Formats: sequence, structure tokens, C-alpha cells
Amino acid sequence: MDGFGAPLLLKALQPELFSNVTFDLTTCSAGKLDQKLEHFFRQPDIQKYSDIYIMDMTPDNDYSFQQLEQHFANHWLIFDHHESEEELRKQYASNCILPSNPAINPSAVSLVWDWVSKQVNFANVSTARQQELQTIVELIRAYDTWDWQNDPNMCTAERKAADELNQLFWFYPLSQSESFVSTVYQMGWEQYRNQNTLLINTLNGRRQRYLDKHLKNVIEFSIDDHSFGVVYASDFKSEIAHALLQQHDVDAALVIDAHSVSLRSNGKLDVAEFATKYFNGGGHADSAGGTLPINPIETAEKKVVEAVKEQAQINAETQKQENNEVGNFADSIDEETAAKLATLFKSKH
Repeated sequence: MDGFGAPLLLKALQPELFSNVTFDLTTCSAGKLDQKLEHFFRQPDIQKYSDIYIMDMTPDNDYSFQQLEQHFANHWLIFDHHESEEELRKQYASNCILPSNPAINPSAVSLVWDWVSKQVNFANVSTARQQELQTIVELIRAYDTWDWQNDPNMCTAERKAADELNQLFWFYPLSQSESFVSTVYQMGWEQYRNQNTLLINTLNGRRQRYLDKHLKNVIEFSIDDHSFGVVYASDFKSEIAHALLQQHDVDAALVIDAHSVSLRSNGKLDVAEFATKYFNGGGHADSAGGTLPINPIETAEKKVVEAVKEQAQINAETQKQENNEVGNFADSIDEETAAKLATLFKSKH
């Protein structure tokens, strides 16, 4: 949600701050940014773009930064908060937005908010509208940084709202994510929530059932003097990871799906570093992600096929053995007894 919330915040403020600007929003999955930029820089009409803003991601390759400088000198910015790329951003500090308040864990959307708040035309945004947007920004930031669970000073109502907004975001398919976030920005959280109370209550019940079912299948292991809990889940990954850490005495939770892994820590392990080392990923010390070297669903399907074939072989061998035993029994009967048995069975027909 943070990845969509950041650029769409600019679009929400377009009438007041960017009236003469046309936005071209391009989404990008984790680990694909440098590849996406490489393709972008090769476009013959790249000169039609005046500025480029990268949000919730940082290029991994210094060459990408060099290309940004070459094509968009003084007209590119990065709004990212992931610690695994922090050192690289420091080399281009003038183009990387930092939080206004270092004491607050930033997210991409909060970094965008800090930046737009300093723009001259921000005064054109009414006070009521500022408060409305800031509420949404804070809910997205609180959930993305997991402060909605870890910040002891956050009120219950704000925790609940951050959770509900995130649940609604993941309820809709990815193709509707932009529309959903834009609508929430347009309506404001309170109005949107009031119109979707029944859906929120339904999602709460569905999630609890999902968590209870999947947390029955946790596998624990240890490596590098740290303990881990692993569970498969395609939905509610953050919630499952958090519950896993509460229910199992492990240092980190790994929630896997068909292609990726989400990692959460209780502070005993830097999962961003672990994700970089083992899963070609990154993130924060307590929250990170990466890609899996295998597809666990495909692997499981192959295991099922192997098991079926193995059982078929066992069944064939058992049948063969039974047939041999019947044949051996028939061979052991003398001709007179065999004739009597044949007559007996014939008379019964």
C-alpha cells in the first residue's frame, strides 16, 4: 500500500500543487527496478519527461544512479526508507528525501508528505484537506513500518484504522489498487470507512480463520545460531508473521508463497541483512522480503506425483505377489482334489 500511496498522494494534490503536470505512473515489483530503469533510459522519447520520482525503492546498481544524473540532472528524487539501500542513497543525498522528524519511522508516503509540505503551493491546500490527507498518510506509514503494533504511544483507534485500511487494500485485486487508494484519498478515511463497515467486519472474521488454519503448520529450524519459524501463506503475511513470533519461541518468521518470502523479526536478528544474504532481497532490520530460489507449490506437486507413482508401483507388486500365492496354492493341489473342487464350484453355479 505504501508503494501506491506515495505516488498517488502527488496525484491527489495535483489541483493545488501540480496543475500543469501530467503524471505517468509505472509500477515495479521488488528486485526489478534497475531492469525497469535500464529499459526506460533506452526509450527514444525519454526527453518528454521532465522529472522522475522513484518511491518505496532504491536502485541497487550505481549505474542506474549515473543514468539518472545524465538524463535528469537536478530533476530526480528518491523517496525510500528501506535500510538495506541506505548507504547507497547517502552517496546521492541531495536527491534522496529524508524524514522531517528523524524520531519517527518513515515510509515512502510519509517522505512524500514531508516533501510536499515544504512546497510553496502547499499553502493552497485547505487546512481541512491537509488534515484529511495527513490522517491517511499516517495510517499507511504506521502499518508499513509496523508501528501500529510496536509503538506503545499509538492510540487504539489509530492502530485499528491502520489495520482496517490495509485489509481493504489487499481485498481488491492488484489491478484495482490504484483506483482504491485514489478513492480513499478523494473521500477521506472516515467517510470511506463508514461506507464499508460491513466489508471490514467480514474481512476481520475471514482473516482470523485464515490465521488459525495456517499457523497449525509452522516448521521450525535453526541456522547461524538463530531460530526460525516457516509457514506457507499467500495472504495476510505480515499478520501471520507477527502471530508466529508471538506463538513460537523463534528469532524470526519466514512466510513463503509461490515465489517470495516475507521476513519479520523480534529484534534478535536483522532480517534485512538475512534477506540480502539468502533471498536476494532487503528491507528493514525487523521487516524484510526476498525471492525464493524454488517454487514450493511446484515442488509439492512433484512430490505428490512421485508419491502416487510410488504407491502405484507398490500396488502392482502387491497384486503380483497375491497372484503368485494363488498360483502356488493351485499348483500344490493334487489332481483328485482339484477335480472335486471344480465339481463343487460347478454345482454351485
